[in-house]
Amino acid sequence: MVRITASGDAYATATEFSVIDAASEHPLRPRRHVNEIPDIMRSLERISANGKRSKPIYSDCWMADTEDLEVIERYKIPFGTVTVGNTPDGQAEYFLRPSEYKFSDLTNQVVNAVIDEIRNSSAPYNVSSGNIMSVAKNMLIRHSDKIGVSASVLEETASVVRRYTVGLGIFEILLGDPRLEDIYIDAPCEKNRIHVTLNGIAESNSHVRCRTNLIVDRREVRSLISVLKRDSGLPFCESSPVLETDVCGHEARATVIGYPMSPNGDAVAIRKHSTSPWTLTKLISNGTIGPAAAGLLSFLVNSRCTFLICGARGAGKSSLLSALLFEFPLSQRILTIEDTSELPTEKMRKIGYKVQSMLIGERLQGDMQERAEEALRVSLRLGESAVILGEVRGEEARTLYQSMRTGRAGSSIMGTIHGDSAHSVYERVVHDMKISPDAFSATDIVVTMGTKRPKGSMRQFRRLNEMALTSDKHGDFVSIPSDGDLSDGKIFETPMFRRILASSSSSKEEMIDEIRARAEMRTYLAEMASSHSAEFCGPEWICFANEHLSKALRDGSFDSYETTESFKKWFGRYNGIC
Repeated sequence: MVRITASGDAYATATEFSVIDAASEHPLRPRRHVNEIPDIMRSLERISANGKRSKPIYSDCWMADTEDLEVIERYKIPFGTVTVGNTPDGQAEYFLRPSEYKFSDLTNQVVNAVIDEIRNSSAPYNVSSGNIMSVAKNMLIRHSDKIGVSASVLEETASVVRRYTVGLGIFEILLGDPRLEDIYIDAPCEKNRIHVTLNGIAESNSHVRCRTNLIVDRREVRSLISVLKRDSGLPFCESSPVLETDVCGHEARATVIGYPMSPNGDAVAIRKHSTSPWTLTKLISNGTIGPAAAGLLSFLVNSRCTFLICGARGAGKSSLLSALLFEFPLSQRILTIEDTSELPTEKMRKIGYKVQSMLIGERLQGDMQERAEEALRVSLRLGESAVILGEVRGEEARTLYQSMRTGRAGSSIMGTIHGDSAHSVYERVVHDMKISPDAFSATDIVVTMGTKRPKGSMRQFRRLNEMALTSDKHGDFVSIPSDGDLSDGKIFETPMFRRILASSSSSKEEMIDEIRARAEMRTYLAEMASSHSAEFCGPEWICFANEHLSKALRDGSFDSYETTESFKKWFGRYNGIC
């Protein structure tokens, strides 16, 4: 039995609840020696006995007290501070303290009054989100004798008013954390903490699933869903209990399920897109792939090979696919097919790429496979292009492989697919998708991404696990070490490299030199990003490196060492780095 007690008066702007385990007070319950209680049970008892929750009166999200954390990292985000650590029971916790949860009672009274005034007026419907800040500041100035009139106070309190009137409340703060990848709200939301997936812990490429200190009431979740429905124009009700849409203005994608599919209430999963494009340089920098592997992948993209990138959810398939796009020459026309905008097409256009995007979202007729197949058919009629599939699912694969075999599929094909190895991808494509083994041989390379977790650690590290080239025998592959070592020469016996050699005037040794130069240039950029500025991991510098290499190849002056050194000298002069 659990007894809940509350404290506060009618004018309180924050309320605290204490959850007390009444059974633990029973006089007949035998006392246990502390050493006999497992850590996880002791942790659960502490949570039960000390589960205090607090929130401002205008918020519907409770901030739960947490146990003492073994702190891994602390950092600031817009509108809050974050502490990441391990609890005594071994769980990872993401402790968020929003700025408004530190306001005084008097400040929260004023903010609540302004929020109520705006909600009860027509302001939220007649002004933009930006203008709400001005409206809020004017209202707050009237209370200057209570909260002060400094610019910083006005800005902070006005931003709180905006979030709780036209914004996304607590979810807007979570979405503002650049390290968050996923946000999960399980039903019933008022009985479950929000959970998140967090990357970049301790300045590495690790990611970890954390519970948070936040518990949201149903009203907060329904408010989020109302915004998603309003912005997307899509239905969400008992007859249509699934909503999938972008979160406007936040580079994220939300999936919502409701009753009757979710019998305990609404549940939400939000996946954030990367705000800075992935590049092979960035993947080298964070340890996901090695320099030699990056050089080889760059060479194969430039040679217009066909890629399938496989791995489990969260293994980094989309990140690698995005990085490979910047290895195309600027002259290459590219068609992308996605159900949600995750690929860095806008950034590519700004750099100078010719990109045509095709979205197969809920607004189109038919199920997802029908929409994907139709989009692929249309793309093949749009002229010679590299075709990039966000995900290879099923029926569209037949159209894809038929086009590849007949030479109508453009200059290059890339796509992601679920699987944990080249052999598992082969089995899925051939046996589940009913693609013939002969047709699958049009795939040049299968790249497998995976995660590894050190013993006793909650963190997982993304890694390139395997690169496998299709061979002359169906279902067999020639594996390339994940470090990109080509010394045994077996890859040059594969159909892909025989084709590259036949269409190129380069010898095997010259190809190896080119791969080495690509690797060294990306390694140099990663070093410059580490020692000078993270911007050197950006795609613009990949384009500069590729153009420098291409010019040397065109001029007939290519030498691996000299080309790399001349690029370094140019880079240093351009950026004023000695």
